[in-house]
Amino acid sequence: MEQLSQIKLRIPILLGSCRIGRESLKVAKFILAELVKQDRIDTELIDLGEYKLPMLEERLQDSSNPPDNVLRFCSKLGQADGILLVTPEYKNGYPGVLKNALDYLEPQALKYKPIGICTVSSGRFGGLDCLAQLRLVSLALGALPIPDKLPVPNVKELFDENGNLSDLKFQARPFRKESFAIANAISNRPREEKNFLFNQSSSF
Repeated sequence: MEQLSQIKLRIPILLGSCRIGRESLKVAKFILAELVKQDRIDTELIDLGEYKLPMLEERLQDSSNPPDNVLRFCSKLGQADGILLVTPEYKNGYPGVLKNALDYLEPQALKYKPIGICTVSSGRFGGLDCLAQLRLVSLALGALPIPDKLPVPNVKELFDENGNLSDLKFQARPFRKESFAIANAISNRPREEKNFLFNQSSSF
């Protein structure tokens, strides 16, 4: 049996925007570059701008001929050990394209999966309203939003036009480290302990 210390964890980055010129893509690529340096993490960027999911008109389980891109999207998240969600804040909320994508998932589809949430804003608060809303949505999907957060304020000042980091004081390492640690701990626990963790999280 492969040693637990050698098993790679699947932690994809879900980019919750498809808008042309989105600044959140720079943030997602920055975090992706940080994650690929880790030997025990298998990651990729799941970009809703590339998946182009149709508007939800029918539940996936009720559809006789679901689109291939929807099946691929749901499969990617279903196979993940944890998810890092990067999304901009639009008008104190999260993008409609992200809600549409998450609504394709079955109830409890992300059960026991830790979710790290990174919110991006051109303002000085970094999308904290969006962050609070997404934590509630994560719980509704059975996921475990991690305690740490990564709000990215003033994003246009943080990265240049080519996506290079302008402010070297910006650090994603603590957020990345906690995301990995929680995903690693939960993936190695028996179902009884996972149930306890899920029930504790849902009680907040």
